[in-house]
Parts: sequence; structure tokens; C-alpha cells
Amino acid sequence: MTAAVIDAPLDLRDVWHRWRGPICVAAFLIGAALILAIAGTPSPGRPLDPSDPSAGGGRALAQLVRDRGVEVVAVHEVSSAPLGTTATVFVPDPTSLTRSDLRSLADEAMTLVVIAPTDRELQALRVVATPLPHDEQGTVGSGCAFSPAAIAGRVRYDGSTYAAPAAQQQCYGNGAAAGLFVYDTGRARVVVLGSGRTLSNEWLGDEGDAALGLGLLSGSRQLLWVLPRPSTQAPSDTKPKGLLTLLPDRLVWATLQLVLAVIVLALWRARRIGPVVAEPLPVVVRATETVEGRARLLRAARARGTAGAALRAAAVERMRDRLGLAPDSGQAAVVESVCRHSGWRASDVEQVLFGPAPPGDTQLLRLSQELDQLDRAVRNGP
Repeated sequence: MTAAVIDAPLDLRDVWHRWRGPICVAAFLIGAALILAIAGTPSPGRPLDPSDPSAGGGRALAQLVRDRGVEVVAVHEVSSAPLGTTATVFVPDPTSLTRSDLRSLADEAMTLVVIAPTDRELQALRVVATPLPHDEQGTVGSGCAFSPAAIAGRVRYDGSTYAAPAAQQQCYGNGAAAGLFVYDTGRARVVVLGSGRTLSNEWLGDEGDAALGLGLLSGSRQLLWVLPRPSTQAPSDTKPKGLLTLLPDRLVWATLQLVLAVIVLALWRARRIGPVVAEPLPVVVRATETVEGRARLLRAARARGTAGAALRAAAVERMRDRLGLAPDSGQAAVVESVCRHSGWRASDVEQVLFGPAPPGDTQLLRLSQELDQLDRAVRNGP
């Protein structure tokens, strides 16, 4: 007979009282990690965007240039830009352009203003200059005869300087290095400014920053403002970055802290296996209660066949142990051995041990008596 298993209903309040501490700790850690990730991830944007009113954007400069009657054209694809005209080309973020785009600008543009290029961009533009590793910060004077710089005078500067011995003009420097220089490639005049922050919305109203921006960008009737799209995509010819390098540092550290906290919480909540503790039972239960209880269940269910099969199986198991038979010995071996040790006929033994199920209570009672008699006969011998 198979015992019925009844699942107890789930008590949500009990579960909540048991796990509310770990759940609150985990929620706090996850929330802290998200806050750190959001705070540590800068909002995407492009340097000196003419439509960006934020501190690093170039909306104020673009408006001043328009007020001078210059048409400002946003260029998203260098290949489709009208570079052969007399328009001034402004590249506020040269690192986002490929070498091919930069070479096209150097070959076809007449006047090219580039902000803070690195070695890669200078080589593609065919400009012979070397960026110096240190940055200059503060207010500096022009110190040159280049018209836009001379008119602007002192400006706020925050960026790299360049060693450009072959430049036609060098400004905002100390003789050995310049923050702004003019270089003639033979096809275009390239003006390099190492501080993009000078022309940003944040600093444009300080010193002569606005005058310098107007002098550099309003020299022609049209200004091509190069803005590669999308702004956050690196050039195709640069070394690709892995997934971990694209994540902010704070997010990585927050994740590591979260993993460590989960491990500590698991160790704290884990069950520790110790020595066996002996405890006295609250009540003494008679061994026969189990047998009697099962018998009542079988009687209530009128499962005479199940009861008879259980009695026969128990008797056969006892006789196998007493007669030294293997647990998997067959019916014929059991009958033959029981007959030899009890003196009963084989037909009687087979009828008692392996006969049909008793159809009624009288037959079940008679079967139990016959099993008891056979068991005593085997135990006492013929």
C-alpha cells in the first residue's frame, strides 16, 4: 500500500519573517550598485556639439558664428561634404574619424581647424608635430602675430601642447611648445588648437575665448562643422575594445562588492553540521501502534488482498533468512526448502505462501493462522 502525502499550504507571512533580513540586505546592495553605476557613467555626448547647450557643448560658439553671417552646416559623412569649396572645416573631435576621413579633409579642404589631435590624427592629416605628454592649464597670452590669436589676446587654456618646429605660426606657448599652431601641408592650412574647453559653452564668456573662436571659424561664408554619427562609435580603424573595457570602473567594483556580500551572506546563513545531539522523546510510543494503525487503515479500505500479500511477504522473508536462502531465490526454491524443514506437502506450502488473495475477512484470518503454523513448523523442524 502506498501512503498518501499531503503538502502543507505555504505560509507567505512565515516565509517573509524568515527571509526578510537577507532580502533587505540584497535589495540594498543591488540598489547601491545601480546608483554607483549610474553616477559613474557619464552621459553620452560629443565635444563641442553645435546643438548641445551643456557645459561641454558648442551651441554658444555656433550661435556667435551665425550672428556673423556665416552659414553653419553640420557634416555627418565626410565623403559627402563639399570640401572643395572655400568653406572652413571645423573638426572638434578628430579621434572619432577614420584615417581615410582625415586624409580626405587634408587633401580637399582649404582651411581646417582641428581640436586636440593625437599622433594618429596628425599623421593622417600630414602635419609634422608631436603632442607633449603634459597638459597646460590656466590663462595664457597669445604671444604670436597670428590674427585670430592676436586679437583674442589672453584665453583660458586646458589641454595639450605641441612641438611643431615646421609650423608657420605658434601661439599660447613657451617657445618650445605651443597650444595653437598653423601648419601648411601644401594643400590645406591646418590650425591645431589643443584645448577644446576654451571654445566650450562653459568658458566661452571668459577672457578672449569667444574672440578666438570667432577668429578661427568665421573666416569664410560657410563653416562645415564635422559631427560623425553616431557620436559614441569609435572609428573603424581603431583597435576594438572588449566588453569589460566599455564598462565604467565603478560598475565593475560594485559588482565585485555585491558578489562578496552574497558570499558572506551565504556563509552566515548556511547550516553548520555539528555533533549529533541526543534529546529525550517527549512521549513513549509502543512499537505495535504502527502495526495496529496500518491494520485499521487496511480494514477501513477493505484491502484484504493487500493485507494478505503483506502477511505472505513477511513470512517468506523470515523463512528465507531462517533457511539461509538468497534474497532473490525463486518460488520453487522457497517451497522445496520449506517442505524439507517443515514436513508439509509442497501443494499446501505453495497454497499458503503463494496462493490467491483471500476474498473475505474469514479467509484472511485463516491465512494468518496457517502462516503462523507454517512458520512454527519450519522453526521447530519436522
